[in-house]
Amino acid sequence: MLHFRLFGYPIKIEWFFLLLCLFLGMGYLDSGGPQGFALFFVSSAILFLSILLHELGHAWARKKYGAPYSEIVLHGFGGYCTGPGKFSRNQSIAISASGPAMNLVLAGLCFFLLEAFPTLPPIAKVAAVWGWRLNIALALLNLIPLYPLDGGQILAQLLGPRHFRTVLWISIALAIAIAAFGVLSSAIFLAIIFGMMAWGNWQRLQGQRSQFL
Repeated sequence: MLHFRLFGYPIKIEWFFLLLCLFLGMGYLDSGGPQGFALFFVSSAILFLSILLHELGHAWARKKYGAPYSEIVLHGFGGYCTGPGKFSRNQSIAISASGPAMNLVLAGLCFFLLEAFPTLPPIAKVAAVWGWRLNIALALLNLIPLYPLDGGQILAQLLGPRHFRTVLWISIALAIAIAAFGVLSSAIFLAIIFGMMAWGNWQRLQGQRSQFL
C-alpha cells in the first residue's frame, strides 16, 4: 500500500487500485509502438486522477463543514473518504454530492479544451476526450441511488435513518439489475462490482434486521 499526503490529506492507495487503472487502459496497447504506450499511460493516469480528485471533493466539503480530519483510501473498486465529523442532513447531502460534482467540473474542463483548442496534439486530444467521457461516467455512476455509492448516501439522508432498510432494499434491487445487465452484455467487471454491492447490502440488511429481533 502506498502512503502520501496531498493538500494536507493522508492518501492510502492499495496496489489493486493501481492494477485497476492499468487494466482499464490496456486497450491502447493494441496500437503498438510509442504512441500506444503513451495513450496507455495517459488513460491510466486520467482514471487515477479522476478518482483521486473525486475523493478530494468529498474531503474539501467535509473540511468546509467543520470536519477535523479526513483520510482518503483508494482500493480495487474505487475509493472512499472517511474521518470524524458530525453534520446536518443538508451538509451530509452536500458532502456526498461533492464527489460527483468534482467529476462534472473535470468533464467540463476537458470539454472546454476540446472546443477551445480543436488542433490539440493527438495524445492531448485523446486525453481530453477520455477525461470528458470518463468523468461524466463516474458522476452518473456515483449518483445511482445505490448504497454505499454517493447517490445511495444522498437517498439515505433524504429518507432519514428510520427508512434505512428501504434504502438497502432499493440498493439490492438496483445492484442485482445492473449485475444481471453486466452478465448479459458480457461486462463481467461490472457484474462483479454490482454483485458484490448487492451482497454487501444484503449483509447490512441482515444486521439491521437483527437489531429488531
